[in-house]
Amino acid sequence: MKPQLNHKKKTRAPGAVSEAAAWRDATWASLEGNASTEASRAFTEAVYALSVQELERGEATGNTKTNRKKLRLAVAAFLADLLSAPREWVYRSLKNTSFTGPVGRRSFFPLQRVLQKLGFVEHKQGVIQWFGGFDESGPEQIERRWASRYRATDKLIALAAEHGITSDNVLDNFDYGLPKEPLQKRAASTRDADTGRKLQGRIIKFEPDDLSRKLEADVHELNEYLAKQAFGGGCVHRGYLRIFQNGDSQRFNWDQGGRLYSQPPDTNYQQQKGAKRLEITINGSPVVEIDLRASYLTIFHAWHGKQLAVDTDPYVIPELGEEAREVVKLCVAATFGNITPLTKWPSDLLKAYEKKNRHPLDRKRYPITKLREKIIAHHPILDQWGKPLDGRVRTWADLMFAESRVIVDTMLWLKRNKDVPSLAVHDSLIVAQEHEGLTARTIKAVYFGHLNVVPLIKINGPATSSLRS
Repeated sequence: MKPQLNHKKKTRAPGAVSEAAAWRDATWASLEGNASTEASRAFTEAVYALSVQELERGEATGNTKTNRKKLRLAVAAFLADLLSAPREWVYRSLKNTSFTGPVGRRSFFPLQRVLQKLGFVEHKQGVIQWFGGFDESGPEQIERRWASRYRATDKLIALAAEHGITSDNVLDNFDYGLPKEPLQKRAASTRDADTGRKLQGRIIKFEPDDLSRKLEADVHELNEYLAKQAFGGGCVHRGYLRIFQNGDSQRFNWDQGGRLYSQPPDTNYQQQKGAKRLEITINGSPVVEIDLRASYLTIFHAWHGKQLAVDTDPYVIPELGEEAREVVKLCVAATFGNITPLTKWPSDLLKAYEKKNRHPLDRKRYPITKLREKIIAHHPILDQWGKPLDGRVRTWADLMFAESRVIVDTMLWLKRNKDVPSLAVHDSLIVAQEHEGLTARTIKAVYFGHLNVVPLIKINGPATSSLRS
């Protein structure tokens, strides 16, 4: 049987993901990987040699010569992305502005073309999806620009297998190292006009200033420190990116979003379920996960000078009972995801609810407008959401930034003062069990220092441990 790195269905089985969906869900090709073993270096060299032969034919007829040293780096980086892609397709914009890392466009552009000629890469050209009609002034609105898609062919997979590289060991043969530029600025996200699916904003290049240098230095510090720790139990982590949102806003000042995202995308520990994350070990020790409960609700109360009650569950409304807790929580999340009052349940939240609870949400029993009224009666401050506060309307990105500051500053304090490593999961921290008390006290102190309120804490431990708050 021919070994394969990525199994590709030639015909679409019932329930299988469509090709269009596969292209849409492609993985970002970071072009930051490198060959880290004899096997991967030999494989890279074989692809490089074939690429040079093909390039030389074109250069003999007048094509611009490609820098060979940079080409070799590009080959290793692109192979790492192609062969480790969890969803087969990878995407990469060919715009000059999208190349900010070690591999430049001048080496990648001819490489992707020659790999297509060699039959190693399948390519789908980037497109622009238009929304609205056309008139004399042009299109009304560009809905989405889709970058070029690439996928390893069976020929490339077979060559990798000849060098001993398979789907089981590809990540052992290619190393991404730590992110070279861990601070990322993105444009505002949009939603697909047809599916309502949230689409991540494009990466925006920026000129560093004192604030961005400080933020980037903090992430470098965490990445370099955590790289020296030993993580077990299936923990995949190769550094963080700190991604800020709404970078195309005039008032952007590195204060929108700001969460830490573990690398590589799609296969890191942050993608695991909570129970699976509790199997992680840090330097040989079992872990606990310390969660900030109802964090956005707590932050919004804090902005209005109010403390959210810490001795009751904020999602249990007496009139609705314990059984409605998940629905109330979902409604609060939906409220913070929109500026205007909700008139219907967002489709993506309905899908998330059904997936988590294994049954659809009963919208007749819980019509969102009436449910929202009951929630506001219990948490009156929510009636202020979407209204100006200190001169401007706040959004989910403001809430996320306030939360991300607490997480990052807690991690840095633990590292600098107690030599305690921690892993971020957006609104929670994973630490060794022996540092549970220290971390809980620290995150509460940092939270209070930033927001002047006490957060609600939940500590998730192994199956033998109880939940503490």
